Amino acid sequence: MKTILKNIGLIVALALLSANVNAQNKEANDSIKASKAEQGGDRNVMLNAASANAGPRNVNIGLPASVGGTTVLENDLPVVYFFWPEMPFKSWRMDAMTNGVKLLDLGQTAINIGDVGFSVGTYNNLGTDKFGGNIGLNSNHFGLLNGTANFSGPITKRGLKFSVGAFVNYDPGTYKVKSNNIDRYFSDQTQLYKVALTQDYKFDGGTGSISAFYKYANSKSMAMQQYAPYKYHLDGSVSELDGFKIGSDNYIATQKFKVRDARTGELAERDALDDYGSESNTVDLIWKNKLNNGLNINFVGRYHDAKSGMYLPIMTGISEDGMSQGVMALASRKTPIRSLTTLFEVGKKSGNHDWRIGFNQWNYNIDKFTTEGVLYNQTVEANPQVISGSEIYGAINEYHDGSENKTALFLTDKWDIANILTLNLGARFEYQNLRGNYINNKDIVADIPYLSNKKTNIDKDWFNKAFMLSAVYKMTKNFGLLGEATYNEQAGHLENYSAGNEPNIKKSKIPGAGFGVFFNHSLFSLVSKATYIKRDEYRSTVNFSSASGAVERALASYDIETIGWTTDVMATPFKNFNLHLLLTLQAPKYKNYTGTVHFGSTGESVDYNFNDNTVTGVSKVLIEIDPSYQWRNLRVWASARYFSKEYANLTNSLFFKGRWETFAGVNYNISKNLELNVSAVNLLNQRGAQGTISGADLYTEDEAKNMEGRILSGTYIRPFTMEFGLKYKF
Repeated sequence: MKTILKNIGLIVALALLSANVNAQNKEANDSIKASKAEQGGDRNVMLNAASANAGPRNVNIGLPASVGGTTVLENDLPVVYFFWPEMPFKSWRMDAMTNGVKLLDLGQTAINIGDVGFSVGTYNNLGTDKFGGNIGLNSNHFGLLNGTANFSGPITKRGLKFSVGAFVNYDPGTYKVKSNNIDRYFSDQTQLYKVALTQDYKFDGGTGSISAFYKYANSKSMAMQQYAPYKYHLDGSVSELDGFKIGSDNYIATQKFKVRDARTGELAERDALDDYGSESNTVDLIWKNKLNNGLNINFVGRYHDAKSGMYLPIMTGISEDGMSQGVMALASRKTPIRSLTTLFEVGKKSGNHDWRIGFNQWNYNIDKFTTEGVLYNQTVEANPQVISGSEIYGAINEYHDGSENKTALFLTDKWDIANILTLNLGARFEYQNLRGNYINNKDIVADIPYLSNKKTNIDKDWFNKAFMLSAVYKMTKNFGLLGEATYNEQAGHLENYSAGNEPNIKKSKIPGAGFGVFFNHSLFSLVSKATYIKRDEYRSTVNFSSASGAVERALASYDIETIGWTTDVMATPFKNFNLHLLLTLQAPKYKNYTGTVHFGSTGESVDYNFNDNTVTGVSKVLIEIDPSYQWRNLRVWASARYFSKEYANLTNSLFFKGRWETFAGVNYNISKNLELNVSAVNLLNQRGAQGTISGADLYTEDEAKNMEGRILSGTYIRPFTMEFGLKYKF
């Protein structure tokens, strides 16, 4: 089920906040201040050019991003235990009740949650001592309807307080669908409602609070990935087809379709919105204590109950005459999911040490996850039609069932060895197990319902480790050295068994390192460093297409290795003006990526060898430019990101030219309580596609030479969009 989503922006620095991000939690200044750029932040992480609704943008670390995107935490626990089929955006959004955001780097993410990459931590307003609130209304020129509100205040004079919030989003996407059987708000229909109660208290040994938080979420969408047809040119550019405007014309053929029911074996009609949405209930218990001796004792526990489905149409290839497009629709029915996750930690600042010890106990249960897929062809045009008689039912099925458990102990320490040297250390030790069953493709019997086939047991155990070490050495008042080393281990998930093959899961090992310098000046702060990261035993499901048009989903295993260099600058050349600049050079390569794909429908076999090829969808050169200026009640900001050439298939025979993703906005405080904001996405209105080219992963150099002017399909960034917002605070 995995397709490699694009990586964007290497985050090593603090810069501007998105216009959608609320107030931030600020940490105290370090005794050794390496650089503003090294302290971390959430630099424009919510400015997502790929989607308006999918949450934070993917943060580039030199490895392909997870299908689930950037990991999102809420109140210090992951929003969802695992992203498939319940993607984080189905039960979480930035809303008026979000009053804190922070970005966790690779080391912090590895130690705190055992994940790979950057993660975004968000915090809810759990109650205030004074009554107040905020209301936000947002729209765009395509007809978005978005509203969010939060109200909070005291209930008693003895520390009992409340907070309630709501978020409603109806998004028509960027094009108007001219079809009666597709909902106008096909892109996203989401409602979130939250309520929290907090009791503050004092005791002889210190102070504390206990909070109960509840969240209800209902979300459905047809636009996880947006596709468009275009003419491909060998210089990496694309041009629009006559009669089809990328980003403005609809390429979804239908909302209602038929599948072969996995339980009964009969054909059944499904609705992509109504039958594959997500509904969830979440309860958090948050307990915090600060003792008079400086010791902090905190506990967060979460029970999450959901019924979540997933509809994902994947374009598999366009016929040579450019008249028909193959579609593989993966339709995973609403699956009961339950998880119980907890965090217990104690910590204290003792002398030169600021230490913390934490314990995680996470349990996840998924009840008979089932995919009922269908293959069909559609016409290549705006508002396409399904080609009658092309449907193949029951060709794609997936299933797994069972539970996952993680038990982890982690430790961190910030150690000020001397006035000129600080170390940050961390370790995580995690026991993980999988218990459940799946259907092996070898055991499938024809002419019986898919779920009636024999089940094979899953019984796996792993011990995962993660370590982090970073250092700041201040050689002079303004100049110094930076160093970091990380090591992480990742095992598997039940989802690895969905494709119906024994995946022979081996732990992925992810070592990383960086070394550089920093320099602080009254006008600017600079960080420049070299980086290295590698991950072995990557496992993903790849949708291969043969020269004859046959499609086969294969589980691939491979390694990726990346070396890079990044320079980050935060400048304030004159009063009220801030400028952030980032340059990243990197070379991500595939390693140990060989194999054979067997096309069962035609009997073909194709050998492949992608060793030392550049990772698809990842640019070797990244540039970010983020200026902002504050003048009285007016703030003007912009963000521009450049991505150099990206390879569009695994053989590296096809590529996309470099592109810019651009944002800009104006925030104006009409009064102390009322703020107006206007922003734009894709100011240059670039129509170029990005990501990968469907069905082209096995193309040789010779086959690629015949691609000039060929009609293909792929994903793209959002077209030019004007957004408008009004926020009232009291």
